[in-house]
Amino acid sequence: MTRRDASELNPPSSLRIPGELSAVELRAAALDGELRPLGGAFLPLDLPLDVRTRIAALAPPRDDGRLILWGRCAAWIWGWSTAPCAALCCCVSSQHRVPSTTRRAYSVREMVIDRDEVTVIDSVSVTEPVRTLIDLARHDERDDIVSILAAGLRSRGRDGEHHWPDIVAALRRRPSASHARRAHSRLTQARRQSTNQPLLTR
Repeated sequence: MTRRDASELNPPSSLRIPGELSAVELRAAALDGELRPLGGAFLPLDLPLDVRTRIAALAPPRDDGRLILWGRCAAWIWGWSTAPCAALCCCVSSQHRVPSTTRRAYSVREMVIDRDEVTVIDSVSVTEPVRTLIDLARHDERDDIVSILAAGLRSRGRDGEHHWPDIVAALRRRPSASHARRAHSRLTQARRQSTNQPLLTR
């Protein structure tokens, strides 16, 4: 994998294309069908698109452990959406502060979030699946949100039923959180929809 600005990510060497290509060369290779543009990176077409590849494509700077991928970025990392994010969606615990330059560059949002709601993969933090479902249900305004939530529920196994108590518990964890009622309504719709469509795998 090669990023447009490799200094911001420094992904594992096994994912990088041999040699350093300029931005023009990367775009040309993508137009020729040799590379696939993905998030902030360009990937060889034969590279498996798994969770770790998606993490590497979207990862914020690895030297700032406060930043957590969330929302649509987290949903795409978990495989619930086919469309990679055009920009990073990062959050930070409300217990931390980040410089305004970092906040602007990575659209950082301060959130109340606990350690058990975050997963670390290859040194990159991302909201774990149940927290990702809750965040999307509360905050995402796009028309396809219920379908994304349904894909997330199906990815949890048995049409999401096995983990539904975890989702309900997560909603009750912070009863005064904004848009909690909307989140419950959307997740209930997604629960019904998840029984009628196949699991999204790409």
